Amino acid sequence: MKNEKINSFGLSSLICSLCSAPFYGIFSSYTLHSSRNATPISLIIGFVISIIISYFILQFFKTNKNTNFSSKLKNIFNNFSYFLIIPTLACSLFGYILLTYRLTTFLSSQYLIETPKYILLISILLLTFYVANKGIETITRVSTISLYISIIIFLFDFFSLLPQVNFQNFLPIIDVSLNSIIISSIIFAFYFTIPIIHINIISMNQIVDKEKFNKYYYLTILIAFIMIFLSMSTTIGILGINTSNLFDYPLYTTLKRIKLFSFLDSLENISIMLWILYIINASSTMLSFVFSSLKDTFKLSIKKSKIINILILLISFAIPNFIFFNNNYNESYEYIWLPFSLLVFMFIVIIITLIKNRLTNN
Repeated sequence: MKNEKINSFGLSSLICSLCSAPFYGIFSSYTLHSSRNATPISLIIGFVISIIISYFILQFFKTNKNTNFSSKLKNIFNNFSYFLIIPTLACSLFGYILLTYRLTTFLSSQYLIETPKYILLISILLLTFYVANKGIETITRVSTISLYISIIIFLFDFFSLLPQVNFQNFLPIIDVSLNSIIISSIIFAFYFTIPIIHINIISMNQIVDKEKFNKYYYLTILIAFIMIFLSMSTTIGILGINTSNLFDYPLYTTLKRIKLFSFLDSLENISIMLWILYIINASSTMLSFVFSSLKDTFKLSIKKSKIINILILLISFAIPNFIFFNNNYNESYEYIWLPFSLLVFMFIVIIITLIKNRLTNN
């Protein structure tokens, strides 16, 4: 991937998927449960925190502009870098597994009830494996097209549902403790922002118009947040918070209210493509990040790299089957905390890398 060149908008289009996929796939039900009617306030506070976090991620990306993630750490930490790279890649792999698993359970519960979950999981894994192996140029082309499609779908959904919003459903505005709001905000900020680290799959100097990257970077973060904020607010405004918390997929349930010309219904089957595109793009990026970082870190040959990639795919299939499919842990709100702790670890890696680099340069 070192010779691949992409533009700022193409790379930034990935950010929208990376920010949104964990939210739609994991976090939305939790924040409605935790923050209730104060969810819009919680999201706004979380967005402010996420801007601060994203600033550090951007500075990390600009560090050693000729190097990608693993090379940055190796240049700064030398041999100690392995103790940071390997756990970080494990965190990324777990994020990939969790996203593909959540998409599997959603499709299984809402559309393909009679189809065994493992068949759906294999299909999703093979699709993301194929895209990931095509490289960053292909991934960014797909994500750019997906961004345009997602914005069109979102605007259609939002303006179709807006007349059904009952502003009485937002009252009382604050019906939970301040502590619940703050905790939810912090968790949202990490889920929303830390996955952006995966843009380090390439180096800054591989961007042909890198002088434009800052602008597109923050623009796509803003677009992702606006879409999440309006989606959550619309869900509360239509269903009410108590009804929203009765459903496993409250945002999807809200989409079922869309009707066109009073006779076209089931349009949620088209609208849901937004979520699927986000998760496929983000998952493919995370997997490609793991593949390329392992290859660069251990200087793997093409043959060895292919073998390792296949082993990773097998691991990605085995873990959900042994851990998730046979118990209800991942269907409860307790599962929020394990991914959150991994995201915190990844952020710590970013911070200590920036500090070490600053001390070395000084």
